[in-house]
Amino acid sequence: MPSFAFDYSQWREQLTAYLPAQVRTLIQGASGRDLVKKIETSFLLFDNKIVHLESREAVELKGNGALSITAACAELLTGFSADQRKECAAVLLLPANFFVATTTTMPGVAKENLVSALKIQADSILPSLEVPLSLAINPLSATQGDEHLALWMTESTLSDLFDAFAEKDIFLAAVKPRFMNGNSEDANDGNDKSDAKTRILDVDAETETCVVIEDSILKSLFHVRKQDLQQEVFQQQWQETLKRDSSESAIELDNVSDYFSRLDVQANQEYCFFPHGALNATRRTAQGKQYIAAAAVVIAALFIAAVPFILQSLEFRSLASTLEMQRAMASDARQDQAAVVSFENEWGLISDFPEQRLREAMFTLQNILRPDTLTSMEVSEGLIKIQGSSNEPQAILQRLEQDPMFTEVVFSRATNNQRYYIDLRISTVNFEGYMVRYFPDE
Repeated sequence: MPSFAFDYSQWREQLTAYLPAQVRTLIQGASGRDLVKKIETSFLLFDNKIVHLESREAVELKGNGALSITAACAELLTGFSADQRKECAAVLLLPANFFVATTTTMPGVAKENLVSALKIQADSILPSLEVPLSLAINPLSATQGDEHLALWMTESTLSDLFDAFAEKDIFLAAVKPRFMNGNSEDANDGNDKSDAKTRILDVDAETETCVVIEDSILKSLFHVRKQDLQQEVFQQQWQETLKRDSSESAIELDNVSDYFSRLDVQANQEYCFFPHGALNATRRTAQGKQYIAAAAVVIAALFIAAVPFILQSLEFRSLASTLEMQRAMASDARQDQAAVVSFENEWGLISDFPEQRLREAMFTLQNILRPDTLTSMEVSEGLIKIQGSSNEPQAILQRLEQDPMFTEVVFSRATNNQRYYIDLRISTVNFEGYMVRYFPDE
């Protein structure tokens, strides 16, 4: 089961490496840079001693494992409370023998994809290491050529160190090769030579390490045990290497005191190794801040979206108040209006009865029908039925249609040349409207 977990972790990391740079940043976040910014304490492993660079105190190691290193670091922080230890992020500066360096040729790889490309090829670059590895490299190496020098460290070592530090209530934020802090003094002195080519010779009781850093990029790394230098062949090869990598700016670190002034953790931070536990803690903190920010944005958006409704509600209340005031002021007028409506309802049936203007209608008919004879006339609700005798009934119909006093003029029955039967209405009488208004159900 543990091997499956390791394989799954490595498979997940390689799968993430295939994603575009923007998507990887969105998923993984920039927690490594965030961790470096939090570092306040630096521990240095040198000649079987752990040195607290800020206080310059040292403690001898009682073993070689992560527990021994952690115990020594905890002893150096005896003046700190448990809460202070948890809040104080630490970096552990280790010698070169904790890391593996590889040089890989990868032409045409962009700086955004360099780290992912190396992680994908980790199995072929280091086939003898069948455990998950953590990588450190400056992506800017892709801008200066096709050969890239990378540092590797087993994730198990990182996890063991982080867990051991956590048991002592110390937050281990990063692990870094100590020689990568070698040129940090220049930045502190205000003479920024990070772009210059610098050779650093790191020498302790057991090993010697020679590195060349140019433009904050690790260009070369050579590491040898002093025991091997006792052989003349190795000694000669080592001296030739030192001469070949000679530089105008050379720094030799052969004593603990040489590191006291080199406390700039920001220097060469691309070569820091970050334990998964530290990254997860930072991501949880960042996610918490993101959730708070997102909640604030949502609340603000909801408030902005609700502003029109709030304004509408206030306006509605104002209009309702104004309406009540207007109603109170118009109460007398409404009472008068109600009296008028009541009067109209009671007397309108009589007063609005259509005036049929029969006198005018009869005089008009007399003028139109002359000299023909009118024998019968009926009037009902504005409808007039007439009959009589005439030699030209059609002419009578036409004269009636042309008179503006009459409308809807038609023959009501069959007409011959002697008799006519005509229905017509008085145009000014609207009995239908009267009936609809006062007798709608009939």
